Amino acid sequence: MHFQLHQSWRSAFSALLIISLLAGASAIAQNAPAAAPKFLFDVNPAHSAGKIVDAHASVTATPRNGGIDVVVAGSSEGYPGFAVAPSKGEVWDLAPWGNVQARVTNTGAEKLSVSLRVDNVGDWKDDPWNTESVSLKPGETGELKVIFGYHYGYKPGYKLKSDAVNRVLIFVGKSAKERSFRIEELQASGAAGDKPPVDPNAVVERPQGGLILGAGAQLVNAAKFEVKGGARADWSKSKTLILDIDAGKQGSLTLKPGMGVWDLGLQHEVKVTLRNLGGVAILPSLRVESRSGATETVASVSPIAPGTEITLTASFVPTSPWVGVPDPKPGHSGGIKGTGTLFESNRANGITILVEAAAAAARMEIAGISATATPAILPPWVGKRPPVDGDWKLTLEDNFDGNAINLSTWNIYTSNFWDKRTHFSRDNTLVKEGKLVLRYEKKSGFHNDDPEDKSAVAKTDFACGFADTYGKWTQRYGYFEARMKLPTAHGLWPAFWMMPDRGGDPDPTVNPQWKRAGTGNDGMEFDIMEHLSGWGPYRFNMAFHWDGYGKEHKAVGTSNAYVPADTEGFITIGMLWTPGCAVYYGNGKEIGRWESERIGSVQSYPILYMVSGGWANTPLDPTQLPADFVIDYIRVWQRSDLASPEDGPKPNSGAPKSQF
Repeated sequence: MHFQLHQSWRSAFSALLIISLLAGASAIAQNAPAAAPKFLFDVNPAHSAGKIVDAHASVTATPRNGGIDVVVAGSSEGYPGFAVAPSKGEVWDLAPWGNVQARVTNTGAEKLSVSLRVDNVGDWKDDPWNTESVSLKPGETGELKVIFGYHYGYKPGYKLKSDAVNRVLIFVGKSAKERSFRIEELQASGAAGDKPPVDPNAVVERPQGGLILGAGAQLVNAAKFEVKGGARADWSKSKTLILDIDAGKQGSLTLKPGMGVWDLGLQHEVKVTLRNLGGVAILPSLRVESRSGATETVASVSPIAPGTEITLTASFVPTSPWVGVPDPKPGHSGGIKGTGTLFESNRANGITILVEAAAAAARMEIAGISATATPAILPPWVGKRPPVDGDWKLTLEDNFDGNAINLSTWNIYTSNFWDKRTHFSRDNTLVKEGKLVLRYEKKSGFHNDDPEDKSAVAKTDFACGFADTYGKWTQRYGYFEARMKLPTAHGLWPAFWMMPDRGGDPDPTVNPQWKRAGTGNDGMEFDIMEHLSGWGPYRFNMAFHWDGYGKEHKAVGTSNAYVPADTEGFITIGMLWTPGCAVYYGNGKEIGRWESERIGSVQSYPILYMVSGGWANTPLDPTQLPADFVIDYIRVWQRSDLASPEDGPKPNSGAPKSQF
């Protein structure tokens, strides 16, 4: 969640996963017949619906033979282009149609990408347009189509008001070379309510109740299977799978989604029930696969005797903790090969059962497959002490008792560096029933409850709470732990993390927060638990960022950390920070570590926040709001030999935002 991410929201959202099922395809077929196309530009002004306006200085757009010949001179101008606007009135009513399209021919000598944008009048913060692009080689012709409500590769986007289109913008990227192209048949077309065709690879299905095979399973897209080795398989009358393996041969069966992937984010394990229907003992094993990697393979402890059954469980939690590479290069680095996991639970695409060779032919029934979430049982010492021995002292404990957050420790206001959508409000930083609740909801208001705020989120339609101890409490080294319940509403980005606070001159005009909290000069961002709600409540990111957020920025971490919740739905995550080493813990067990001389050594402060978005999230769904990020407690310990005079609380006025 580092400070640079707000600069890449559009590209991040353009990469979001499409959530669509075959029902969407059937809806397309049921649309009303399309109206006759409405041409938005014609060279004859007597019946042309549009006119050329707002051509950039480097662009010449010439009407000719019913189309527009365009020449873009080489320049440093960003996104040069022109617009076609209504000839009469301020807007077009394109409600009877579902898209705007044009035929584009590259008439120049350079490869180019041409973009078509359909606009509504509106606040730029809402991005009131839909955009698509087409890349063309010299002499190549292609179709450029914008479907209302979709953009950037037909991902769900701004819900364009098709009855109030005020212009169509056509543009290219910046280049020092001259380019030329021709636009023809610029028209409103298709039927109202058009949707992009379903990409089978982009379909995501969340099995109801986690049931994938067996009694009660109700998949929209019927599962399919493939076999390898000496195996054969077929469906039984009860819709289970019967697997036969030739004598002396190994075999495997992989059950796959009928289309796309399964989203198993609401679970953290897969259970498979197997029955031995043959006359020889069999030794099976199991793993769950995703496009990026698989879970560890788990084998039966002993062979299954004929006529008996067992249930194998493949956990998404790796047995080998993640270990960061020791010498990361600029950019983002991961873990040492063989540590942690690359499995993505929200993109599962296979469940594989493997069977070892037996002396005689074997037969097995795969009677049931379900994704489940068995509650974690935590060691009794969790929350009471650090996970390692030492002379430890509890230095910060907030159990969030009472009716309000303690403003002598916590700020509830700050700048929003992370999205363009969320304002922070006191009313959304709740303390109730011994918990801190950061509530995300659709509610108009001013950022930091300040009508005079001038930031990019000065007034928005979505509110949340915030808490950090910048200028009020810091510590260098120690053990930092929080017990948290993560939201499941789509599109949210809660986190428990830390940033440096170097102190110094209290005048923010001389020593601003971005400087005091910078990650250069031995400072570091520690992402202890950074979650994208589209992953499901048991997966999160843990990472380290340093050397700023520009071209020298470095990071090491993993987005595939898994921790099961306890019986109340909470996960307990901690970080042990010592010189040259940081170790992450989940429910009292080590889940990751990084050892390096570059580990931060600057006083730092904890942050608890939630905004929307993130780099690989699902789109925000307002119908699922309000949603809560719940923190039961935060506790920090310091080891006596690591303590420094700067550790601990700082004098402050108890204002909701530190003035330091």
